[in-house]
Amino acid sequence: MKTLHLKLALVVFAVLLTGAVGEIVVRVVGATDESGNFTFRNRIVRPHVVPVASVTRLAAELAGSSDSFVMADPHLGWVPRPHGRSADGLYAYNAQGIRSPREEFPPTPPPGVLRIALFGDSFTHGDDVVYAESWGAQLEAGLVAAGQPAEVLNFGVGGYGLDQALLRFSKTGKGFAPDVVVLGFQPENLKRDLNLLRPLYEPRTRLPFAKPRFVLADGGISLINVPVPGPDEVPGILADLENWPLLPYEGFYDPADYGRAWWQHSRLLATIAEFRRGYDDPWAIRRSVFRPTGEEPQLGWAIIQALAGEARQAGADFVIVHLPTVQDLYMGRQLGKLPYQRFLDALDRDYPVAHPEQALTAAIEAENTAAVYKGHFNARGNRIVAEALQAVLLARVRADTTGR
Repeated sequence: MKTLHLKLALVVFAVLLTGAVGEIVVRVVGATDESGNFTFRNRIVRPHVVPVASVTRLAAELAGSSDSFVMADPHLGWVPRPHGRSADGLYAYNAQGIRSPREEFPPTPPPGVLRIALFGDSFTHGDDVVYAESWGAQLEAGLVAAGQPAEVLNFGVGGYGLDQALLRFSKTGKGFAPDVVVLGFQPENLKRDLNLLRPLYEPRTRLPFAKPRFVLADGGISLINVPVPGPDEVPGILADLENWPLLPYEGFYDPADYGRAWWQHSRLLATIAEFRRGYDDPWAIRRSVFRPTGEEPQLGWAIIQALAGEARQAGADFVIVHLPTVQDLYMGRQLGKLPYQRFLDALDRDYPVAHPEQALTAAIEAENTAAVYKGHFNARGNRIVAEALQAVLLARVRADTTGR
């Protein structure tokens, strides 16, 4: 009997020792940020903490800086700062807050020049590359080389949803009398349309901003959260989130993610449970899984309809370019079709859509992901996008010329 008790004691001791060592290792390898969120291998472990502290710091830094390349806007949430320039010099904006080496664009295009205005998020803006390598710049160069005088105005802004793209056209873009309005359709934007507070959508964001959003109402869309609270107000909203009147409209807050069970006081157990979920990043999967019957496709469709309607009312043609992420293409290869294929098919039925996805996939299969992506598109990936869009635009210009 004593031998059995001794063996049991040794087993218990070994389990406790292993658990203690595991707890120490997880705590040493992982990191806790200023808001109290614990990250292990670049993944935030539940329970989550509303990032009040980090947003407070970011808002203070923004308030104390006059050279940030983005600034708060009461209509759009955030916009590029006129004459703004990123610290690394990669992004620069002209006097009108447009990403362009040209200091200013006149209200109307020069005679005979096709003016194209781009709207969308960081994939439209051209993140990770210099301006000349962005697909907007390469589109302009390609059209001119093909004998079609053109100028491209890039109104893309990092982090934008379809809602902000529509509002940026309404507030600013239509004042430049574009001949063509191009929407860069990056499918994740359908998720962003459900978000009001950027730090809840992406807790590690550098953007301490709120944003407007539309809601479906009376067969159309209605705008809420305007004027948009400034960065100085966002920490207070986050600190008292449960009492915020607009919380029911925030699509990226789930109270269950923020409650702490007794066993989650152990970083080891909490981390094991997190990784058993099977996803690399809970926010990424929540942002990427497309629900065909969810709110996002219905709202996204209504927003695109509104943008197309406003563009045409302003006398512009409306064209969409599909901008898949590398994760979209990977999931498409695994599933045999893109996870949002039904939505894309519906766009094809109602609008002219440029499709670079086959050429992007072919480059990846022939080489590797780095052939066309480095987070966002690299120069070659952007060239593929520009060529796909150029083909659609030239066909429409020629058809319009022939029809006259």
